[in-house]
Amino acid sequence: MSDNKKVKFSNIRALFPEDKWDVGFLTKEQLQICAYSPIKGKPQQYGADFTNNIHFLSLTNSIVLVRHSPDSWDYTNYKEADDILEGSSLNDWFPIYTNYKVATILSGLGVRAKNSLIHSYKFGFDMKIFVVGFDDEITPPSQPTDVDLNYWKKCDGCPDCRVACPVGAIHNEDEPYWLDSSKCDDFIGFGDHPKVPSIKKFWHKYVYPEVPQEIVDKMQSHMELERELSFDTKGYSLDMQVGVLKDGKPVPVPFCRECQVQPRCSKWNGDYPYDPV
Repeated sequence: MSDNKKVKFSNIRALFPEDKWDVGFLTKEQLQICAYSPIKGKPQQYGADFTNNIHFLSLTNSIVLVRHSPDSWDYTNYKEADDILEGSSLNDWFPIYTNYKVATILSGLGVRAKNSLIHSYKFGFDMKIFVVGFDDEITPPSQPTDVDLNYWKKCDGCPDCRVACPVGAIHNEDEPYWLDSSKCDDFIGFGDHPKVPSIKKFWHKYVYPEVPQEIVDKMQSHMELERELSFDTKGYSLDMQVGVLKDGKPVPVPFCRECQVQPRCSKWNGDYPYDPV
């Protein structure tokens, strides 16, 4: 703490427009739980790394930011949150990279679903998550008393996400539920489904349309490729902390959302309106 200075949580929350953001609070102890909750990988690492470690030099009170975001590959919420805080009178804050799913649950902003994702109470699955730490003490709001570390009650008896998954990556017939992350990741990146988009389809249509279709068809998984898809032409570039850029500005890259759009847990009634690719 710096000179026992205190910041009101209500003042922090007021910085973020309510129609776009939901804001929660994490104690030091809750951040420690997030830090010790493993994550599968670090593709969009941004900020101080509080993941998959044994000892952390400092733990701090934090806020959890949930940003409404219907786009699949778009992590501009990190920079947007930074800009909001930089424009405020607050000091001694810093981005934190941790288990965002656990952070959202512990802060009372969402619940875990059987597709392994977090369903925000405010925005459903259409959102991105970020955590910001503060050296100064935050005067917290009333801590939620109904935090549910189990699965969402709406998931009881529902197999919809498992049935809808195009590659059978979701295993929730019986506990323990688990996700075959490699199947999910490969399909998001290199899927050839006639309806569901993939990063490869976007890449081929907009970035390298001159690549013969037979070569694109052979791109099936991250492990099989000698190189990743290259975004380095026609004004495109790749920033793993943000997503795909066109002329320096983020552009949405659609990919599979089949496990997020089922009638019982979303507004899409099982049919997400993918743009043609």
